[in-house]
Amino acid sequence: MLKFEWKKFFSKGINKVILFVLLMGTVILGFVPVSRVQYVDVDGKKPTGITRITAGHRLVADKNRWQGELTPEKITNIAESYHEIMQRYQGDYPETEYGRTVQSYWDIVFWASSMYTTDIDGALANMNRLAEKDIAHIYDAYADNLQKMAEEYGNTPEQEKFLAEKYKEIKTPVAYEACDSWQGMSEYIAFYSLILVIVIGFLTAGIFEEEFRNHAELIFFTAKYGRSKAVRSKIAVGMLATTIIYWAGIGILLLISFVTMGLGGFDTPYQFEYPYSFYVITQGQSYLLIVIGGYIACLLSASVTMLVAAKMHTVKLAVSLPFLMYYGLIFLSRPLSKVTNVFCFTTDVLIDIDRALRHPHIFQIGNVVFRQVPFVIALYAIVSIVLLPFIYRSYSRFDDAKLPLKKQKQYARHSPVR
Repeated sequence: MLKFEWKKFFSKGINKVILFVLLMGTVILGFVPVSRVQYVDVDGKKPTGITRITAGHRLVADKNRWQGELTPEKITNIAESYHEIMQRYQGDYPETEYGRTVQSYWDIVFWASSMYTTDIDGALANMNRLAEKDIAHIYDAYADNLQKMAEEYGNTPEQEKFLAEKYKEIKTPVAYEACDSWQGMSEYIAFYSLILVIVIGFLTAGIFEEEFRNHAELIFFTAKYGRSKAVRSKIAVGMLATTIIYWAGIGILLLISFVTMGLGGFDTPYQFEYPYSFYVITQGQSYLLIVIGGYIACLLSASVTMLVAAKMHTVKLAVSLPFLMYYGLIFLSRPLSKVTNVFCFTTDVLIDIDRALRHPHIFQIGNVVFRQVPFVIALYAIVSIVLLPFIYRSYSRFDDAKLPLKKQKQYARHSPVR
């Protein structure tokens, strides 16, 4: 019966069209980070045409000249080189100089500048004055700023202690490897997840509406396993199809990134991009958290739409819910989260994990302190699973009184004694 429902799902013409368009869109989206790579060679020229495909590899290779621990001595050498170039060209260095030197360490210069301040505008201002800083004590200045962050965002002694402990887990000197591929992919996962929650919601809602659309509900509910095994098979197909569609799409994006940019930099600390994040993870781990959040968002979308379709026997209302749960809340939750913490736990956070990782959202219940991202992921993973029995109950206990009178009489003649 599971095999039968599976074949029905993938044999529907509309499903085939949607999945084909989704596949094409995934491939196109996979090449967007590649097209945005800003690589300049030693002659000051940018790659054009087909050569742009290799630009990512060449950029990563150039930056990896500085691979390894970013010790104060290494940062000093970089800062002096950058300062000398800025002085020589009065801040307007040519493309040849950028491709020959600045390109390889520009990210490191910005990161080192941000170690002295928690404000991004201050970091930009510090870039031109980095050589004047006491770089030998750069990590001491960073530790002091982390302590200030713990005091600023820790509203209770428990929260302050929690933040201080997390910040102490940050290892210094920072171990660096170019991580452009992970950063590039992370920027587009939220957009990709937004597309998938709508697509998956539409596809899975149709699983439970099909019998009513085809006027085959009498046959379905009078069959031997029509109210038990058949319903469980529908639920299983919905969740399994969601899993396969989501991870197949993520796999395609990863494959394109691997081929065009490589996957180096997995172990580069997340703090290299966002020094004051209290999620002590690597660039690769942050990407995994982002895609897991997207996966839970898709599971929740499938569960909710299947539940509504099973209850209402229509797709129209079911497919509109993901728009409200994700698109609608994106515009509401950000401003309202400043008013009440409730909007820090809404469903849209699942597709915006990258943004959540950057900000120190910390909460407390009693003496228990917890962070936003793991709580939201765990909460909605549980909700997605808890909804499944309600889907089964709603569909398997379909009330024939909801049918038109003519169909009720037909159903009564053909129904087994219950």
